[in-house]
Amino acid sequence: MESPEKIRERFLANADIKYRTFSEKVVVPSESHRIAGIRMPVIRKFAKDICGGDWRTYLDSTNDEYHEDLLLRGFIIARAKIPEEDRCAMITDFVPMMDNWGVCDSFASELRVNRRNSARIWDMILPFLDSDREFEARFAIAMMLFHFMDDVHADDIIAYMDAVRNDAYYVRMAVAWCLSVCFVKFPERTTAYLKNSTLDKFTFNKTLSKITDSLRVSGDVKDEIRKMRRK
Repeated sequence: MESPEKIRERFLANADIKYRTFSEKVVVPSESHRIAGIRMPVIRKFAKDICGGDWRTYLDSTNDEYHEDLLLRGFIIARAKIPEEDRCAMITDFVPMMDNWGVCDSFASELRVNRRNSARIWDMILPFLDSDREFEARFAIAMMLFHFMDDVHADDIIAYMDAVRNDAYYVRMAVAWCLSVCFVKFPERTTAYLKNSTLDKFTFNKTLSKITDSLRVSGDVKDEIRKMRRK
């Protein structure tokens, strides 16, 4: 079996300079994790292959030097065949490591939520909403958006979005994004909320903007939404 060092060597060999330049413009790299320039399909393929072997040894022995190392770690956590209780523990340990919206949103979308584990996942993400760390709070919001935007959770999601007090840019953008999707799926409930929300001006107007950007909202409705904009 290949050593973790050899696997990572093959992984980093997929780095593309042009794609790295593009990614650096879209996902602002942190001082801790540079961008190598490895495309998502490659990362997902490596995650799948590693999960077929001794993935724990790979995670334990790998230094997350690059942005893509974090993505690969997250995708392995999402794909590994383990009890959901163990996965939740690994998620909780991993979330504080995220340092940009790309890792945050990609990891949230990669996780699998179903009837058997939804209650456990929901309970796991709620504490992150109160975090003062930007991408921990955004992770909880992204999870709600990707996996819980249904009739059962819609009212709770709206209430939680109104209660978010982390004023970091990517948190406020996530709140606006989440509420705009909520509006598309549950327009009456969300409209009623927006008329009485306690959102700050930036987040409120950004929510309206994202709603009017949606192709699933009619022109007449968009006109009414624009009238709600705060001056």
